Amino acid sequence: MYQFTNSVTEEDYLAFNEYHLLHSAQGKKALMTFRFLTPALSLLAIVIFWVANVGQELLIAEIIALSLVSIIMAFYSKKMLLKTIKNNLKRLKKDGKLPFSKETTITFDEERIHEKSIEAESSILYTSIEKIGEGNQAIYIYFSALQAFILPYRSFESDEQKNEFLSFLNTKCQKG
Repeated sequence: MYQFTNSVTEEDYLAFNEYHLLHSAQGKKALMTFRFLTPALSLLAIVIFWVANVGQELLIAEIIALSLVSIIMAFYSKKMLLKTIKNNLKRLKKDGKLPFSKETTITFDEERIHEKSIEAESSILYTSIEKIGEGNQAIYIYFSALQAFILPYRSFESDEQKNEFLSFLNTKCQKG
């Protein structure tokens, strides 16, 4: 049995969202859609201007401007999506409704994972775990497509304890 008194920070939550964006099917799809939407719309605008038979100088200026915007959007789409997530978190914090519990106790027994916080208490069977992910700062134990227990690496006393825990978890979940 493992038990962790877990303190999740805003940085941990943002790191989870970045991990999810880069490693989940939904996140990858959203990122690719965001990356290709601007060039597609730019091409559509160029075609509309071309069909409307605007002057050649205006068409060339539009092609140059929209090409630059498309290139910038393709390169900075990840940063822009992460900035959006960060801004949403700031708004939620301002409203006093963070999407995570700051202080929790997570217990991993033989049958289930139990999470207890001031606001709520939940229990999930290991068979309900969909995926176990390892990010740069934490272990993410997905119990749905969009939700996961965030277990920061600082919760472990050593790398050996972390690896032992991951072996235990992978054995229980039979996924990983």
